[in-house]
Amino acid sequence: MRKNVIKIAALIICITILFSGCSIGSSLGIENTDIQFSVENGEATVTSLPNSASITKIVIPDEYEGAPVTKIADFAAVNLEYITEIVIGKNVKEISSWAFENNQQITAFSVDDDNEYFCDVDGVLFTKDMKTLLFYPLAKGLVDKKDDNGNDIKVSEYVIPQGVETIRTKAFYKCSKLTSLVIPDTVKNIEEKAFFRCSALKELTFSKNVEVIAKDAFGYCSSISEINIPSTIKQIDTYAFYNCTSLLTVNVDAKESDLTLGDKWYPTQNGLAIKDLTINWKE
Repeated sequence: MRKNVIKIAALIICITILFSGCSIGSSLGIENTDIQFSVENGEATVTSLPNSASITKIVIPDEYEGAPVTKIADFAAVNLEYITEIVIGKNVKEISSWAFENNQQITAFSVDDDNEYFCDVDGVLFTKDMKTLLFYPLAKGLVDKKDDNGNDIKVSEYVIPQGVETIRTKAFYKCSKLTSLVIPDTVKNIEEKAFFRCSALKELTFSKNVEVIAKDAFGYCSSISEINIPSTIKQIDTYAFYNCTSLLTVNVDAKESDLTLGDKWYPTQNGLAIKDLTINWKE
């Protein structure tokens, strides 16, 4: 009898060791147990994701302790050094605007097909109706290239899909390797800091139907040299082109008097006037 008990105990220990060493989470670099949550009114919010070299992929679950996971809070996943993919569960219905900022290694967002609020296309995060681009993964589509000095660099380019109407605040925040971007004519609204610190962005095809360019929308986009703003424009907010030091030609196909213009909306250098700047207005 005693021998049987010892054998059973030994078997349990072996099974425990086997599964702890070969768990799905460990083999795929997924550690959902390290995700931090808060629960209120029967719904769970993701408040923090782990930042560990052993974890490269995070799956945000559908539930936490029986409560549906419905929100990803501000700063829940910022400045992560190792994460390359974030998978969003079916119950998430709110993603805060500071949720996923400055994750320089991320190549893709994925969304459960049953999620009614969000979707992904080629790793980019959108609202389900595809009218709002929410977050662009900063390491998406990087390719090797030589810069003007012959140094090896990594760059990317992107064409925003037709049908998108809004580029949400901080959608491309600190996307410092993006060099070429096409904004389709369906885009009407570019929100605050949408392209903030896209410092390598040089080739920009602009929407012909944009109506609003919000505060700091293109702040620190220091490689753009010229931009054509269409006649549909209604509002350009404060410091929309802050520190765009190479942007010396701004063509606006509208009368200055017809627009709502924020303080120093035009290209500046640390908030100061750029001597060689030319703004061409419609007469």
